[in-house]
Amino acid sequence: MGKLQGQSSFFVPGPPAKPGEAHRPLVEFLLREVRGESVLDLGGGEGAYSLEVKKAGFDTTVADINEKSLAVAEKNGLKTKLLEPGEPLGENLADTVMMIEVLEHVPNPVDFLKSAIGAAKKRVVFSLPCTNDFNTLFESGLTYAHIAVSDHLWHFSYDEMKQMLDSLGVEYRLAMGDYLFPGAGIRLLRDCFRGPLGLLMLPFRVLNKLGLIPKRYPSRFYGVIEKR
Repeated sequence: MGKLQGQSSFFVPGPPAKPGEAHRPLVEFLLREVRGESVLDLGGGEGAYSLEVKKAGFDTTVADINEKSLAVAEKNGLKTKLLEPGEPLGENLADTVMMIEVLEHVPNPVDFLKSAIGAAKKRVVFSLPCTNDFNTLFESGLTYAHIAVSDHLWHFSYDEMKQMLDSLGVEYRLAMGDYLFPGAGIRLLRDCFRGPLGLLMLPFRVLNKLGLIPKRYPSRFYGVIEKR
């Protein structure tokens, strides 16, 4: 686990998902893994993922420190909970606590995970960026939409995530997914085909969409922690 702090204009804040723009693989993960009836969306921003979970019949509440984001969530019919930085979260607040792309933003991921586990009655489900091969990701130009944002404080490899979860003494499942393009040739193609020439990349995008281009780098962790 390492600190990741932007030191150039290359790094910009990463906006949260907007309502209606939730990433489908994450939605499918949540609908598959949420248990019980009530869900606390910890660090849920404007509620993009809470909306999808609510559509499936769950009682969802978005918890965040950003009042403006929560105002958007409320306008979309979601229940909200304003959190103060450092405020104790509380115990047994919902059957499932979900954290979508949150742990990489908090100063102390271990303590934050402990709070989430305490707030859950049944389980915690989470996702965050996977940086298993950090240097190669940067060299391959695959980090712009992935981890190169100034509000990501941490990056984690698979072994580091396992070590952190093992230290909590909990039952968990951890998987890697959302694989990216192979690194070979990506930088060359990106640099050569700019502007109108970018249309020449279209066949590669179509082949990738059809799953015909092998993928090499996992970009996201999917995790489930059972509450016993």
